Amino acid sequence: MITFPGTPDLAPATQLLVHSAHWRQPWLPAMDDKHNPYAPSRASLAAAAVTPTASGGTWRDGTVLILTPEASLPSRCVRCNEPSEEPTKSRRIYWHSPWLYLLILANILIYAVVAVIVRKKAVVAPGLCSAHKKRRRTGIAVAWTLLIAGLALMLMGIESGKPVVAVVGLLLILVALLVSTNVTRIVRAKRIDTQYIQLKGCGAAFLDSMPPFAG
Repeated sequence: MITFPGTPDLAPATQLLVHSAHWRQPWLPAMDDKHNPYAPSRASLAAAAVTPTASGGTWRDGTVLILTPEASLPSRCVRCNEPSEEPTKSRRIYWHSPWLYLLILANILIYAVVAVIVRKKAVVAPGLCSAHKKRRRTGIAVAWTLLIAGLALMLMGIESGKPVVAVVGLLLILVALLVSTNVTRIVRAKRIDTQYIQLKGCGAAFLDSMPPFAG
């Protein structure tokens, strides 16, 4: 029976495999990743570098912030990327397909009922620094002031028979709604599904701190 050195306690077939693993033909070059046909490509390695574990489950895709449902946003301001002022409140956001708005043409009540049934919900906690929290509180105060003033003017114009005053009041109400939508809302949902939550409204500095989305 042939016994290979260094493997006296192994079966002959096993000794042969171990010995052949350490033996290499001198005329064959050493195989590295450049010559190995079974090695993964560099493109696939780069794409795999951005994973939920490595990035914390948050990425950027242009002006959109993408995160997994179980991910947590970092403790930084989503506007300027400065450290956020605590506490940071969790907020519910909703999304449904934009095609659903076509139901408004038929009946706004039908749209409202269907939207409540089919909408997707997510919970996020976008942080704000002290300066942007102050700006948001100011926006809320301005929106409420415009709304109350608009309602008062509209009622006053209706009761006094002055349509111009009522129209001014209605315009103030519309401005209050615009301020409330664009100033007081921190982020808004672009899309929500079982895999990802896509958010709009984050600042460029915050988005630049996120890895690019490779999906």
